[in-house]
Amino acid sequence: MDEAETRKFTLKDIAAELGLSTATVSRAIAGNTAISEETRASVVQVAARMGYQPLQRARKAAPGQRGLAEQVCVVLPVALGLGGQLGNPFELTLLGGIGAALRERRRDFSICWQTPHDDQSLAEFVKEAPYRGFIFFGQSQFHDTLNRLAATHVPMVVWGVETEDQKYCSVGTDNFDGGFRATRHMIRTGRKRVAFFGSMPPIAEARTALSQIAQRVEGYKAALASEGLSYDPEIVQTPLSSRYEGADSVENLIERGVVFDAIVAASDIIALGAIQALQRYGRRVPEDVAVIGYDDIDVASFSSPQLSTVRQDVIKAGNMLVSKVLRMMDGHRATSERLPTELIIRGSCGA
Repeated sequence: MDEAETRKFTLKDIAAELGLSTATVSRAIAGNTAISEETRASVVQVAARMGYQPLQRARKAAPGQRGLAEQVCVVLPVALGLGGQLGNPFELTLLGGIGAALRERRRDFSICWQTPHDDQSLAEFVKEAPYRGFIFFGQSQFHDTLNRLAATHVPMVVWGVETEDQKYCSVGTDNFDGGFRATRHMIRTGRKRVAFFGSMPPIAEARTALSQIAQRVEGYKAALASEGLSYDPEIVQTPLSSRYEGADSVENLIERGVVFDAIVAASDIIALGAIQALQRYGRRVPEDVAVIGYDDIDVASFSSPQLSTVRQDVIKAGNMLVSKVLRMMDGHRATSERLPTELIIRGSCGA
């Protein structure tokens, strides 16, 4: 009798045959999407040749473990150029908060490699994906589809704002209050011409005009009104690029001779770029121009001067996103919720 007919081959044998790790072979047989189709095909072929028996049983989760059907998938519907970064610093930090919350619950999560680009591609992805739960970054252009998916009881939580006609569950921070408090602080420390950097241009295919940054702008306007200052659209800057919008906005105002003595930025990255440009033009921060960012990413406290900012608690946010999606996966309802923000005062605003 042939050896292959008498010996029970193991995952270790298959791994040795292919020069792979046992873990990789196990994931390939289980259908884990992190393994390439080419590798999976090779593993399945060698396993079949060796007469490896538990091929079908391996797709089921072992006791104490969960298969793909119990995992959470994070979807970032933003197209990337070749070599582009997956997300901005805040989104990457929020991913860390989600990962920490899932790790505490002994759960895995995956980041979708596909990029839904319209309503149809998003609906098809959710329908065909092997995951039960989804955490979704990005909202405005997919609002209608997200509402339709919610009607089918897909366990799904969106990071973003809450709208009047919204049927899906969303988690976010109080963006209006964050913009309001940052602007009011500037005015109450004596600033009279407070610019806002990072106002987003309208998204052509957006299904809702509401966004996190739009709410921050509304908070900015409300603070001006509450302190008796008029709104001047000339010092509200819409970004011209993704990486240099803070510097571009400073250059645009200075070269046109527009007077401003403070900046409230829609993100810390915009604020840090603005500080660098101000220093190149010989403007002192905060003596000539005070600056407040948004998000409190790690580098904010290491800039010179240290950056004042509006903090969003990513640990609480990640925990809330995870707890709500898992609750929905267990068949329960989850409601939208807003987290408070915190104004962090450091050297860049001088008070």
